[in-house]
Amino acid sequence: MSIVTYPHFGPLTRLFKAVFQVLEVPEERIVAPSVPNKRTLDIGSEHSPEWMCTPFKLSLGSLIESLERGANHAFQIGGIGTCRASCYGPVQRVIIEDLGFSAKFSNIDYHLPIDMLKDFKSVSNGFTFLQTVAAIRKIWVKNYSLDLTENLINFYRGVEIEKGQTDKVASEVYDKLFDIHRVREIKKYHKEIPKIFKEKIPIDEDADPLKIGVIGEIYVVLEPMLHLDLYRRLNDLGVICRNTVSLKKFTDIPAKFNPFVKEYYKVYREKARPYIQQYCGGDGQESIGATILLRELGWDGMVHIWPFSCMPELSAQTVIPVVSHDTGMPVLPMVVDEQTGETGYQTRLEAFVDMLKIKREKERAGKPPEKISWEKFNYD
Repeated sequence: MSIVTYPHFGPLTRLFKAVFQVLEVPEERIVAPSVPNKRTLDIGSEHSPEWMCTPFKLSLGSLIESLERGANHAFQIGGIGTCRASCYGPVQRVIIEDLGFSAKFSNIDYHLPIDMLKDFKSVSNGFTFLQTVAAIRKIWVKNYSLDLTENLINFYRGVEIEKGQTDKVASEVYDKLFDIHRVREIKKYHKEIPKIFKEKIPIDEDADPLKIGVIGEIYVVLEPMLHLDLYRRLNDLGVICRNTVSLKKFTDIPAKFNPFVKEYYKVYREKARPYIQQYCGGDGQESIGATILLRELGWDGMVHIWPFSCMPELSAQTVIPVVSHDTGMPVLPMVVDEQTGETGYQTRLEAFVDMLKIKREKERAGKPPEKISWEKFNYD
């Protein structure tokens, strides 16, 4: 009997569990990963090749902890690509077998959708292929709402009057979102989410927050254990921020077949082409394009965060200083690994925010600040 698990992946962890729930896998056969901590990263680092990136180590540690709790079927990304993420599944399978665990590995590779559907179908409650496709469709629709909610959190938490109210409302929204199972109802609720935040969270309308975008490698950008709760730290400094990376790059199937819709990552890549013409793997090209786009939209700065030794983001980082000079967009580079300390991390963020405030005052030259609103912040 398959007892399934998957690595922890920031807010997307809810989404991954929902995949198995819509496939009607009984709760007792789902081992949801624990929120990662230092032990998780230490375990993964101990058993990983030294040259592998930090996301590999953390996701390996997350899987090992779940296997210790009784899981025997791990779902992990893998396949082909120009990033080491393409070999996560196969390499982790060998490591886990060497540790004495008996577990099946399923590679989630969007380049091989039929194989991916077969793996999901194999753990379902007797679903046909069509039923499996219909179930997965509910998840990619929910992903739109998940992205929207995360962006709303990173806006409202930076200007809320009552601290903690945004987190409270977000928890209610998530609970409701993942209790809905009909696509039509999910889409209807999606339209209500911004209204819920607006009605329930009073904001300081006289606040004059900086706007900072976050670019970098997807796992680090999304997993709080690796980015050291970056978004909350920025919000606590009175900054509203925006993650520019999304799983929609892989899951937005309708957009891929709609000639009238341009996917977000393709917009970023077009913006990046004057500086880097070719796809360089991972999210490197998108990091450059997002920096250019957000500067055009009047944002104040960017934080570029990536794991130590990540080749796509290292490629981007060689170009970003030129982009920063040409566009006037300040970019703070942040490299993280298992040795990253919180004190130095916080100090660099505070210094960057102070620098941006001084820069903005000079650029405004006495002009009054604009009224803040979600509508002005959101650029989707």
